[in-house]
Amino acid sequence: MRKLIQGTEHEYTLYCRKMGGMGFDPHVLALELLRDSDLHLAGEFITNGSRAYYDVGHFEVSTAETTNPYDLVVWEKAGEKILDWLRKVMEEKYTGNTKIHAFKNNTSPDGTSYGSHENYCVSRSLPFPQQFVRELVPHFTTRIIYTGAGDLIDGNYVLSPSAYLTSTLVSGETMHDTGVLNTRDEPHAEGRRWRRLHVIVGDALLNETAILLRHFTTTAILLLMETGKLDGVPKLASPVDDMWHNVEIRNPDRWKVHLESGKTVSPIDVQRWYLEQVEPIVETERERFAFKTWEHVLDGLEKKSSKGLARQIEWLDRYYAIQEALDTKGGPEADVEMMACKQYSEIGEDRSVFYRRQQAGLIDRVVTDGEILRAIREPPGDTRAFLRRNLCDRFNIDKIDWSVVVVTDDGGRRRIELPDPYATELEASHG
Repeated sequence: MRKLIQGTEHEYTLYCRKMGGMGFDPHVLALELLRDSDLHLAGEFITNGSRAYYDVGHFEVSTAETTNPYDLVVWEKAGEKILDWLRKVMEEKYTGNTKIHAFKNNTSPDGTSYGSHENYCVSRSLPFPQQFVRELVPHFTTRIIYTGAGDLIDGNYVLSPSAYLTSTLVSGETMHDTGVLNTRDEPHAEGRRWRRLHVIVGDALLNETAILLRHFTTTAILLLMETGKLDGVPKLASPVDDMWHNVEIRNPDRWKVHLESGKTVSPIDVQRWYLEQVEPIVETERERFAFKTWEHVLDGLEKKSSKGLARQIEWLDRYYAIQEALDTKGGPEADVEMMACKQYSEIGEDRSVFYRRQQAGLIDRVVTDGEILRAIREPPGDTRAFLRRNLCDRFNIDKIDWSVVVVTDDGGRRRIELPDPYATELEASHG
């Protein structure tokens, strides 16, 4: 598979019981601490090529540009670790014995929802939105069976909070009336050549395998779209309605997808169709691992081998964690369920139900702590993030964004355009 520029954006939630009375917002304070640290690069950018900023009341991290699903996992997890470090600093310096909690999820108990978005740099030549509705929407509405994070909403356990809150097929909105396919188009690159596919029908995930599968499958399908290899994609009669039906059901036997032909199939069948199309383009050992994992997960869902699959599917493991809490903790059932559900999403390894389960060997991993540690400080070496970092190390920076850097040197003020997200040198261009 060839390289494909991709990244993610996550709005994290920070909560401190005394934050109102102590007169500070931990989201803002975390950003101030980050800007004063040696991880700060310039503007809103940090040394690993990612961007950290305040957005609609949240601390948000957009990963550096990456070219493959494995690097995406590494740099997304690095963003988690950076915020967790800032959380610990705030506790030590400002709150004493009062804990600050940091969550990576999509909803809060008060009903507020927030974003976890994917971005893919795709060819401008693909008809939008027509081809994406026809060839990509069937994937987005069925991948929730293995990419869902799980959550409790309106008293119900749902596979994917983002899918549950999606209201239409195509929309330009990101906060309300959201669509399976989002029309926002800010390419952050040469606009005549590339489009930024902004994906908002995805969840904030902690499980490395789930993140890998989310990006491997979507990357492969986008590459097949660019080469015209998806003409026979299953045509869905009511993709949003089917997604709403399936998102509230944990039993694979009850999942349904209605085709335009009148036939009813399972979302597993739709995913298997994509699996067969992707197999010929799988080349490297890492790609073969991701492909086999995808196949294994679909096989397991079909056979309902749920205990083993919980190692790779976040909604399933979260459900088991909630059931274990109900068996071991006292109190009103609804309160125990909600507490366990939210504690699962904490990013602090000393408090997170997810990380306790990972440390206990109950959850599979696909990257190493060493890779994540390096990615906290360093950008990917094969994307524009590396070039931006190099420019910032060489010059005084007046302004910086994804695709432009304004520098000052002995020659005065210079605007340097960075239209190619694959370029690692100013003269380089991706063919």
